[in-house]
Amino acid sequence: MNAKRAAAPAHQTQRVGGLDGVRALCALGVAGVHTSFAAGVMGAYVLPPGNEALATLLAGLRPLALGPFFVLSGMLLYKPFARWTLTGSKRPQIGPFLAKRLARLWPAYVLLALVCVFLINFDAVDGPWYVLRPILMLQVYDYTWIAGMDPAWTVPAEMQYYLALPLLAALMHWLAKGVSDPVRKARRMMIPLVLITVGSAVWTYYIHRPAMGIYPHEYWWPLAVGGAFALGMAMAVLHVLAEIKPDHKPALYRIAGDHPLLFWIGALAIYAFNCSQPFGRPGYGDYEGVGLALTQYFLLLAFSYLTVMPLSIPGSRSRVVDAIVANPVSRYLGRISYGIYLWHFAIMYFWFETGSVFGTQPALMNQLRGTIGFPELMTAVLVGSILAATASHYLVERPIVNAVGKWAARKERAAAAATAPSQNSYTVAGPR
Repeated sequence: MNAKRAAAPAHQTQRVGGLDGVRALCALGVAGVHTSFAAGVMGAYVLPPGNEALATLLAGLRPLALGPFFVLSGMLLYKPFARWTLTGSKRPQIGPFLAKRLARLWPAYVLLALVCVFLINFDAVDGPWYVLRPILMLQVYDYTWIAGMDPAWTVPAEMQYYLALPLLAALMHWLAKGVSDPVRKARRMMIPLVLITVGSAVWTYYIHRPAMGIYPHEYWWPLAVGGAFALGMAMAVLHVLAEIKPDHKPALYRIAGDHPLLFWIGALAIYAFNCSQPFGRPGYGDYEGVGLALTQYFLLLAFSYLTVMPLSIPGSRSRVVDAIVANPVSRYLGRISYGIYLWHFAIMYFWFETGSVFGTQPALMNQLRGTIGFPELMTAVLVGSILAATASHYLVERPIVNAVGKWAARKERAAAAATAPSQNSYTVAGPR
């Protein structure tokens, strides 16, 4: 094992299992928060919590659990582009990059959309656009509530940042190309990321103003999660800098690598503080006011950084952290975590037996609250979403991802072969 690690390229992340485990924890956390609301555990507006202690713990997790998903995406996907800018390596091919991202996100999402539209919301279908709208990920703009896809607004948000990433990478490359020192390059690369983070904070303030009302249509747009994605991209820059200058790693990078448990204790402290719901009500799932929304925006960034950073550093180890995120169960659930996130809300509607397949209009979750106890509903959600995610992973997602990955590899090899002769001819022709 040590020999394999020593032989691996320095830029390869050795803690993939740990990162999978974080995905599992986040997906299960989101499922637990939503289930507790549906079961009446968490309070909402005029309805008090059904269990104050459990509601307080879950309400504190509610805004934080999504953060690591976006941070991981920004970090892992931008890293090859950061290496292109900082080291002068070949730029990642845009076509294969986008094809692999589409294959990873879209097929499972389309499967969920078809199931929800035709089994839960069939009576609401009023034409082809009702079916095409969620498939094209446009229901967040032409706002339409589709029961079972309630939390899936984040998937279009993620996809739009995938599409924007090559453009951001080109802008950051342009800003950095005027200097040769990697540290100065990195500073210039951070300018767009800081602007995105500030812009997302301003957007968060805008959509939570009292004048906007509760859950305005703009809430579902992708702008509010830009800070987490930008944070992941900034972490990718730090990782590549650590590869280039291993003897001059940033202080926080060194501490995260040497003391990963310390970072996780910090993340736990942030979670505990958020359980108090500053500017809000502990144990309630109300729509946030401006003070609570902005506080949670910055807490999410800090929580996500402290959670993800130590796991993404090659060679960083902690027995406690590894026991939580690197065990076989966590790693497996992490591999299917996207499906767990997608399916858990639809499973609730099926368990409540509401929707077209049951001969009724799908009821709003507020109308269903408390009609099924938390232990029963949570068990149904866990078992159902894990089974659905497993089927989706092995029958839909993995075959498509593998097929597109093979196609992308062929394209990249062909591009490399086409580039090599031109480089050689240029070398020969130069002295003439």
